[in-house]
Amino acid sequence: MKVGIITIHNSPNYGASLQSYALFRYLQLCGHDVEIIDLHRPYQEDYVPSKIYLPYKEKDKSSYSKFKEFIKKTIGIGRKTRKISYLSAESKLKFDEFNSNLVYTRPYYSIDDLYKNPPLCDVYLTGSDQVWNPEQPYCVEPYFLTFAPNGKKRLSYAASLGVYSIAEKYVPEYCKWLRMYDAISVRESQTADYLGQLAEVNIQTVADPTFLLERKLWNEIAVKPEFTEPYMLIFTLNPNKDLLDYAIRLSVESGLKLINFRSIQPEYYDGAPYTPVTDAGPCEFLGYIGNADMVITDSFHGSAISLLMKTKNVFTYIAPTNKRGVRIEELYNIVGYEDHIMHGDLSKNYKDLCSMSIDHAKVEERINSSRIKSREFLTSNLKNG
Repeated sequence: MKVGIITIHNSPNYGASLQSYALFRYLQLCGHDVEIIDLHRPYQEDYVPSKIYLPYKEKDKSSYSKFKEFIKKTIGIGRKTRKISYLSAESKLKFDEFNSNLVYTRPYYSIDDLYKNPPLCDVYLTGSDQVWNPEQPYCVEPYFLTFAPNGKKRLSYAASLGVYSIAEKYVPEYCKWLRMYDAISVRESQTADYLGQLAEVNIQTVADPTFLLERKLWNEIAVKPEFTEPYMLIFTLNPNKDLLDYAIRLSVESGLKLINFRSIQPEYYDGAPYTPVTDAGPCEFLGYIGNADMVITDSFHGSAISLLMKTKNVFTYIAPTNKRGVRIEELYNIVGYEDHIMHGDLSKNYKDLCSMSIDHAKVEERINSSRIKSREFLTSNLKNG
């Protein structure tokens, strides 16, 4: 069957790129004709605004001037827009090469264009990542497949809300959109319970798409670092001085080389004792994480890939101000290592962390169990279109 996936794709974000690839590649391996619906987002240079879109459409504010004024302030719920950039020219080339492995529909430069001329598919599928998060800096409405033609099957796979709840004013729209689906699966059990009760629909819990592919397939595309000395890796989504200070301290205590795997190196650490990596793509991300002695991260996918690639050890920091920690908590609950989450606590030394080893046979068993259930959701719902 022809399956159209709408998800967070073509992004300078390692997790977004890997999860979109994983779902696309798994369905392709199952024999389906798969395309990523190439909807552009407001911070992409070629995005064409025509109306103001929030988590719902504001049809009474359609002028471009109002849109520009609005976008300068906020999009979504109080979030500032930002131009997303790649780590470097070298990194962009590697992301582009990786993303060229996917098949795309024609580009949709605006949501209006997608509504007017949707791609023709047998099944429309909402992919994973925080596609339903009302705090995203773009409209989430089309990620509920509201553009799909009447009578076509609508599915979601491992969609994530990202937050614990949504504002009351968005509840009617979310409920209406969820009831349009033929089958719904989300990434977090708490989200399944919350949205299921809210919309009075049945929702299953499945694994992140990266878990659909086995480690062997990830190893085939992973690019290992050129050096051979042991190292510790820190990967943060946003600059975090406290977490970087902590990783530097652990590096000193352990004697391990420290790799700082992120885009912008903070100015206050010019000359600091770590090696920055700014020229990497998704394949290098896999290789660096998989070969690290220890990973320190605040990222969901940094954690997930560490577990998938059997990194020797991984610890994930959830800051007290982080409102999206539920996805990390759910991930560690699946594999049974909740004690590897650092809830605002950076007091443990390197020896303490080493004493908390990971039994990868146990992790693999739990991942396999989740993988079987997740694959079954897709198989059973894609049988007859």
